[in-house]
Amino acid sequence: MRHTAILPLLLSSLILTTNAKFGKRVTCFDNNATPKLTLPWGTYEGKPYGADGETVLFNNVRFAKPPVGNLRFAAPEYPDAIPDSSKIQDSSWGPNCIQAAPSKSKHIFEDFPEPPSNETQSEDCLFLDVYVPAWVLDPEAGEKIPVVVWIFGGAYIFGGKNTTFDVEDGPPYNAYDGAGVRQYTDNGVIWVTGNYRLGAYGFLAGEYMEENAQPNAGLHDQRLLLDWVQKYIGQIGGDKNAVNVWGLSAGAGSILHHLTAYGGTKNEAPLFERAALWSTAFQWSYDRRGTLQETFDSFADAAGCSDSDNTLQCLRDAENKTLATANQHIVSDRLVQGMFPFGPAVDGDLVPDLPANLLKQGKHISISSMMLAHDFNEAQMFLADWVQTEQQFSEFVGYAFPGNALAIVRKLIELQYPSSAYDDQQARTRVLLRDSTFVCNNYQLYGAYKGSSQIYSSRYEVPPALHGSELLLLVWNREANIADLLKGIASNLPKYLIDLLGAILVPIANKYQTYFAGHALAGDPNYLLGGRFVNWEVTSDDEEGLKDVMRIGLQFINPTFFRLGADTQVSKGNCEFWNTMAQLVADAVKTDSVRGEEGSVAFKTQNSERLKVAVQVEL
Repeated sequence: MRHTAILPLLLSSLILTTNAKFGKRVTCFDNNATPKLTLPWGTYEGKPYGADGETVLFNNVRFAKPPVGNLRFAAPEYPDAIPDSSKIQDSSWGPNCIQAAPSKSKHIFEDFPEPPSNETQSEDCLFLDVYVPAWVLDPEAGEKIPVVVWIFGGAYIFGGKNTTFDVEDGPPYNAYDGAGVRQYTDNGVIWVTGNYRLGAYGFLAGEYMEENAQPNAGLHDQRLLLDWVQKYIGQIGGDKNAVNVWGLSAGAGSILHHLTAYGGTKNEAPLFERAALWSTAFQWSYDRRGTLQETFDSFADAAGCSDSDNTLQCLRDAENKTLATANQHIVSDRLVQGMFPFGPAVDGDLVPDLPANLLKQGKHISISSMMLAHDFNEAQMFLADWVQTEQQFSEFVGYAFPGNALAIVRKLIELQYPSSAYDDQQARTRVLLRDSTFVCNNYQLYGAYKGSSQIYSSRYEVPPALHGSELLLLVWNREANIADLLKGIASNLPKYLIDLLGAILVPIANKYQTYFAGHALAGDPNYLLGGRFVNWEVTSDDEEGLKDVMRIGLQFINPTFFRLGADTQVSKGNCEFWNTMAQLVADAVKTDSVRGEEGSVAFKTQNSERLKVAVQVEL
């Protein structure tokens, strides 16, 4: 596979094929036929992408004005139209948004891969890339094909469309070009990926932001990108009525919020028809007057704006270097406690309530089909190792649910996860985080959509089956050495395990991508099977939890690696418990008792100076 930086810039005569499901098709471009994408703010030229030349890349397409100056901390806006929209735009600039590093500490993230440090970052980052099968650009093709929009993960603090992985031989590996899945559709889908603002730039919230700026700006960036697809993807052969939105970790957590956006009441055309969510990562950010406001205040203080007569204007006037330093300061401070300060938050508008409550109440949009995936060992890499005693477990729960108004929530959590049921407090914390932060999101989505949509669920069990392990299966393509790629993604794994996984993951990835390619094309993971693999059944449930879940593990010998079964981790008992907690939390933050003599729900601990922590755990 070739990195985009060394791709040839001119189209030559290309012989191109399409998906066998649609019949063989051959299209030729002459040397002068450069594909173009014309927008009100200018025209972007496509260029050939990949060794086989069967894909055209529209690279670094601007989809929003630079979010700087008075657009910093504001909702994104489309660029202004220009008089001559045929003017060719420079597509050499399209950096990732400002990042914060999940710096390692003795408490958390010792096994978490560092984000790439060699990629250009800028506030002017709202760009997208579109990978288009060349055949569909032929004016005689006469076809509109499905679209996949990839929303990257990265704990809501790092990541971007330009993410690459280092490999030993060859240029950096483009992680998010969708090459593997596109191969399995036989070039039958268009792939779109774009940036959104991260950290404080994209996820400040609280009362002040609600009154003066735009909370959840990063989610609004994603929604503008999805709106862009609806408006313009038809120009280059995309079917706006067959848009899939895919995401892993924070990307999936973002999709969770798009499914419940505005409580499902906004009267607008659907932004997508199908969804796939891997390792959906989101913990609750709910206290608009307390925790969220305290996080804003801490950021403003770190940026030197807390004493300003106009805090927002001070932040908008500040140098980006100052804000980036403040952003990293807040992130690093919270990670020491095993917490994250930034991510989607209740704001009374786009996010009117916790998704768990909105899903339970039927306040969500409609889609036709959904894939829900998680890993067996989701919470391991996020454990705070200081939680060793029962008192420390109680303290940890108190960080997430502090204040008198939530005393009953803390008590119920300790009863639901009793110390006597676990070997130690780390195991107890691991199950607590697994349920609250990851797998019960899947249960809540299943419960909301099972009567109206086709739901397909999976659990990945190939060791070590840590959070995000399935990313490797998604980003691999048949031209890549999977062991080399694994080294780039998870260099912390021992060599023997990398070699072992390198030998067995190719057949797993082949099947895996076939399933998801089928879902991208037709909303059905069985669409491309032809009877070759296990038929993936629609998820069902019983009194224990989810059934007919595709389990992927080395223990399944016949059929190889894939077998339908029950998923006892997505437990009805534990997940219904979290449904109850969500409503208790929502009720508590509506009352004045949240802000009593002991202060807001946000920051009451036994050592408030040392443990001044924003307690929404977003990944």
